[in-house]
Amino acid sequence: MKNIALFCLISFSAFSQKVYQANEVEKVAEPGGGIALFNRFVTANLRVPIHAAAKGLDARVLVKGVVQTDGTITSLEIARSLDSLCDIEALRVMDLYKAWKPAMVNGQPVQQAVVYPIAFRTAPIPSYDATQSAMVEYFDKNQNMVSDEKKFKFRNVIPVDTYGDVRADILFQEKRGGEWKTVKTFPFQKEEIWVKLSGPVKMDSVQAYRISANMGNWESPSEEIITQADGRLLSFTAYPGSGKLPSVSKTYYRSGMLREEKISSDSLTQITSWYENGQLGNVLLLDSKKVSVLENWDMDGRILVTKGSGTARIQAGIYDGKMVFEEGLVVDGLKTGHWVGRHSITDVVYEEDYQDGILVRGIRNPGQQPVEYTVDAIPPKFRGGPKEFVKLLNKHVDIFPSMNPANGIPRGKLLVSFIVDERGKLSDYSLDRGVSKNVDRQVMDLVKETNGGWDAAVKKGKKVTTRHTLPIDFISR
Repeated sequence: MKNIALFCLISFSAFSQKVYQANEVEKVAEPGGGIALFNRFVTANLRVPIHAAAKGLDARVLVKGVVQTDGTITSLEIARSLDSLCDIEALRVMDLYKAWKPAMVNGQPVQQAVVYPIAFRTAPIPSYDATQSAMVEYFDKNQNMVSDEKKFKFRNVIPVDTYGDVRADILFQEKRGGEWKTVKTFPFQKEEIWVKLSGPVKMDSVQAYRISANMGNWESPSEEIITQADGRLLSFTAYPGSGKLPSVSKTYYRSGMLREEKISSDSLTQITSWYENGQLGNVLLLDSKKVSVLENWDMDGRILVTKGSGTARIQAGIYDGKMVFEEGLVVDGLKTGHWVGRHSITDVVYEEDYQDGILVRGIRNPGQQPVEYTVDAIPPKFRGGPKEFVKLLNKHVDIFPSMNPANGIPRGKLLVSFIVDERGKLSDYSLDRGVSKNVDRQVMDLVKETNGGWDAAVKKGKKVTTRHTLPIDFISR
């Protein structure tokens, strides 16, 4: 679904200290980078309540506030309501954005009143059943999805929360004697965990919950979310089904604002990231070898790369617990020449040389115990290699790798993930996609037994802690 936001400035009465109206200032308050980038921020962060989205929407909430001289917005209120949940969501998204350019009077920044219409536009969702607060999918006797009630034989009942995320066990039901009987239950999982949050200055750990549920077969798509105790998102991962690795993954700042979105298709991955004030930072396109810089802005909304050319400043990720920004030349959309990654102006983390978007040489900690590298990132590896891992599976996991559907064991791809720290130690195990309870348990037990037998991931020449997803194919024959 796509949300479209349009910008306008409307005068309204404000109290306390002097608050200017749009017609009283020399330069009106506006989002950093312009209206188009602000609209992209709203689209990326707006979560439409499922009860409203299901009906199909083409309506707006008007939010009013005061843009302060430091680029934040305060005194947020609803000027025109849609409904209580949509109003709350509109206020939440407006409050997250802190990259306004303040109004100017006599060359000085001043407070200014604004009103912003946030559009909620969605197509109807016919599978949503408001009486059950669930998504209900119907199938015929051959388990093909249908909408003709006369052909209903099976159905999936997927209980969802306010925003359409799974909230309870998924039920697979069969219609018998005019009534729906539950044939199988797919467990809803909510696991308490601690998550390290990254930011521009330091890392912190917060209590969180990993929430997931899937249909128990490899063809079906599924999602996993991690939320803070108060419900604010920390991450979202979508699995497309058919045993494939995630197609969409998102990470969020502690405020609940989207920090980075990765969309993968075949061998290409598009990465879009935002600064902590809400300003769009960069859009990158990665293939197996090249890094293309499609769009790039600084934290104040100034465009740095235009039509594939310019000197970019990219929010490159977390190193040693702090955000690194890397700068270098972009030619024809590709990283070119000498690039430098810094925590700050004087704190250089690494230097790299590129040719046509391909890393030629890198050096971490230049000048102080330098480490050279030619590969940006190396994932964690089982020390014995893939073949030895398969031997372990053959030895310790019953009926692996030959899977016979006649025995009631589905064909598919099992996905298990875990954290591998700098020492190669494993922790925080998660079964992201199973094939059967028996096999799932055996594989998870075996993975835990390999603890200490892994080499850590390497990022720019340094061992790092990372979450690793391990796919294991089960092929019937």
